[in-house]
Amino acid sequence: MGDAQGPRFQKEVFEVLKMETINYGTNNFIEIARKKTSTGNVFISISKGWYPRGSTEKRYTRKSVGFPNESELVGKVLGAFNTVIKE
Repeated sequence: MGDAQGPRFQKEVFEVLKMETINYGTNNFIEIARKKTSTGNVFISISKGWYPRGSTEKRYTRKSVGFPNESELVGKVLGAFNTVIKE
């Protein structure tokens, strides 16, 4: 349990190993990153966000998706994207 001074859970800090940002629209972006946890687990994250007007500082939506950086799983995710986007 947390104490009266602070939150119950501390926010995890991740090491970003590699990141790509795709800008779209007027001020929106999608960020794809490979990250490492403090325990050494590596995962892929996909986040969405925006740039406040007149700023280059990124703001993120509250929801993102993350999954283990396992080649079979990543291959299935990429395959699903390709299947879904075909007309």
